[in-house]
Amino acid sequence: MPLEIIPLETKHLQDAATLVSTRYKSLRERVPSLPSRYEDTSTLLPLIQNLASRAPGVAAIRHGQFAGFLLGMAISQFHGRRSVYSPEWANAADPDDSRRVYEEMYARLAARWVANGCFTHLLSILAHDRAGIESWHWLGFGLLGVDVVRDLSPAQGPSADVVMRRASLDDIKATMALEEALWRHLTSEPTFLAYVERNSARSQEEWLENPANALWLAYQGTEAVACIGIGPANPRACTIIRDEKTASIVRAFTLERARGQGIATALLNRSLDWARSEGYERCAVDFESMNILAAHFWTRHFEPISYALMRRVDERVAWAHAKREHKDLW
Repeated sequence: MPLEIIPLETKHLQDAATLVSTRYKSLRERVPSLPSRYEDTSTLLPLIQNLASRAPGVAAIRHGQFAGFLLGMAISQFHGRRSVYSPEWANAADPDDSRRVYEEMYARLAARWVANGCFTHLLSILAHDRAGIESWHWLGFGLLGVDVVRDLSPAQGPSADVVMRRASLDDIKATMALEEALWRHLTSEPTFLAYVERNSARSQEEWLENPANALWLAYQGTEAVACIGIGPANPRACTIIRDEKTASIVRAFTLERARGQGIATALLNRSLDWARSEGYERCAVDFESMNILAAHFWTRHFEPISYALMRRVDERVAWAHAKREHKDLW
């Protein structure tokens, strides 16, 4: 019996939550430091219900059994374009045939996304679903971002013996300089992020004044050459790390002349020490996959748990489409 792709309905949502829960449980077996809450369908179901009430979705049915679903939310601006995004809890496929299930669901739903002016398609997928990831690659999606997590045991590897201390408002000049250097790095090759708005000194001060946050500075002489900022779970990261016991690293940078000395590892361990003292159980960070320095460092010490993928559809298809009359092709 062939795979049937149908509109996602209310009667499918419990099955959808169960499928996501099952896939998450298998990921958590590999990465036990992940929060347990997302194994519970009572946590997942409200998320799926809320999105399904606002956006179209599809379900995959085989032999009368639920085999997968796909939902996406519209984003008015992503890199300057109207886009659609499917979070890691808004898509799932039967692991025995995830490639075909994802292909068939996307083929059905993508037409509606494009018809609604969403030409950038974004999706997060659990990192252990290799077949599913391969299917999205075949569909033209490339890797954009990575979410990683670890427990709070000390990070292994060479660690520099440097002077480190927690930043205060007296360090605002140094913290602003390091953030500026970080953004200059992110705008350069091969990351090429657009640096369109500089954080104000006041926003830096507000972040530092919040006792829930900690920015650790490493010094060589009197100069701050590296930093790591850590605080509560990042609301802009993937959902499955969001938990009161998750600490997120939201800023990290080492000046080029100070790299390769173990300073970043020393700062990471100081941050993990702080997280333990604050009652956290895990640490998470997200980064752009094309940021080579970040990718090499974070994947050395953390475990990938979610990949963000992206495809950009040629916007000319809005008028140069399959249903265009032959006489209009001039």
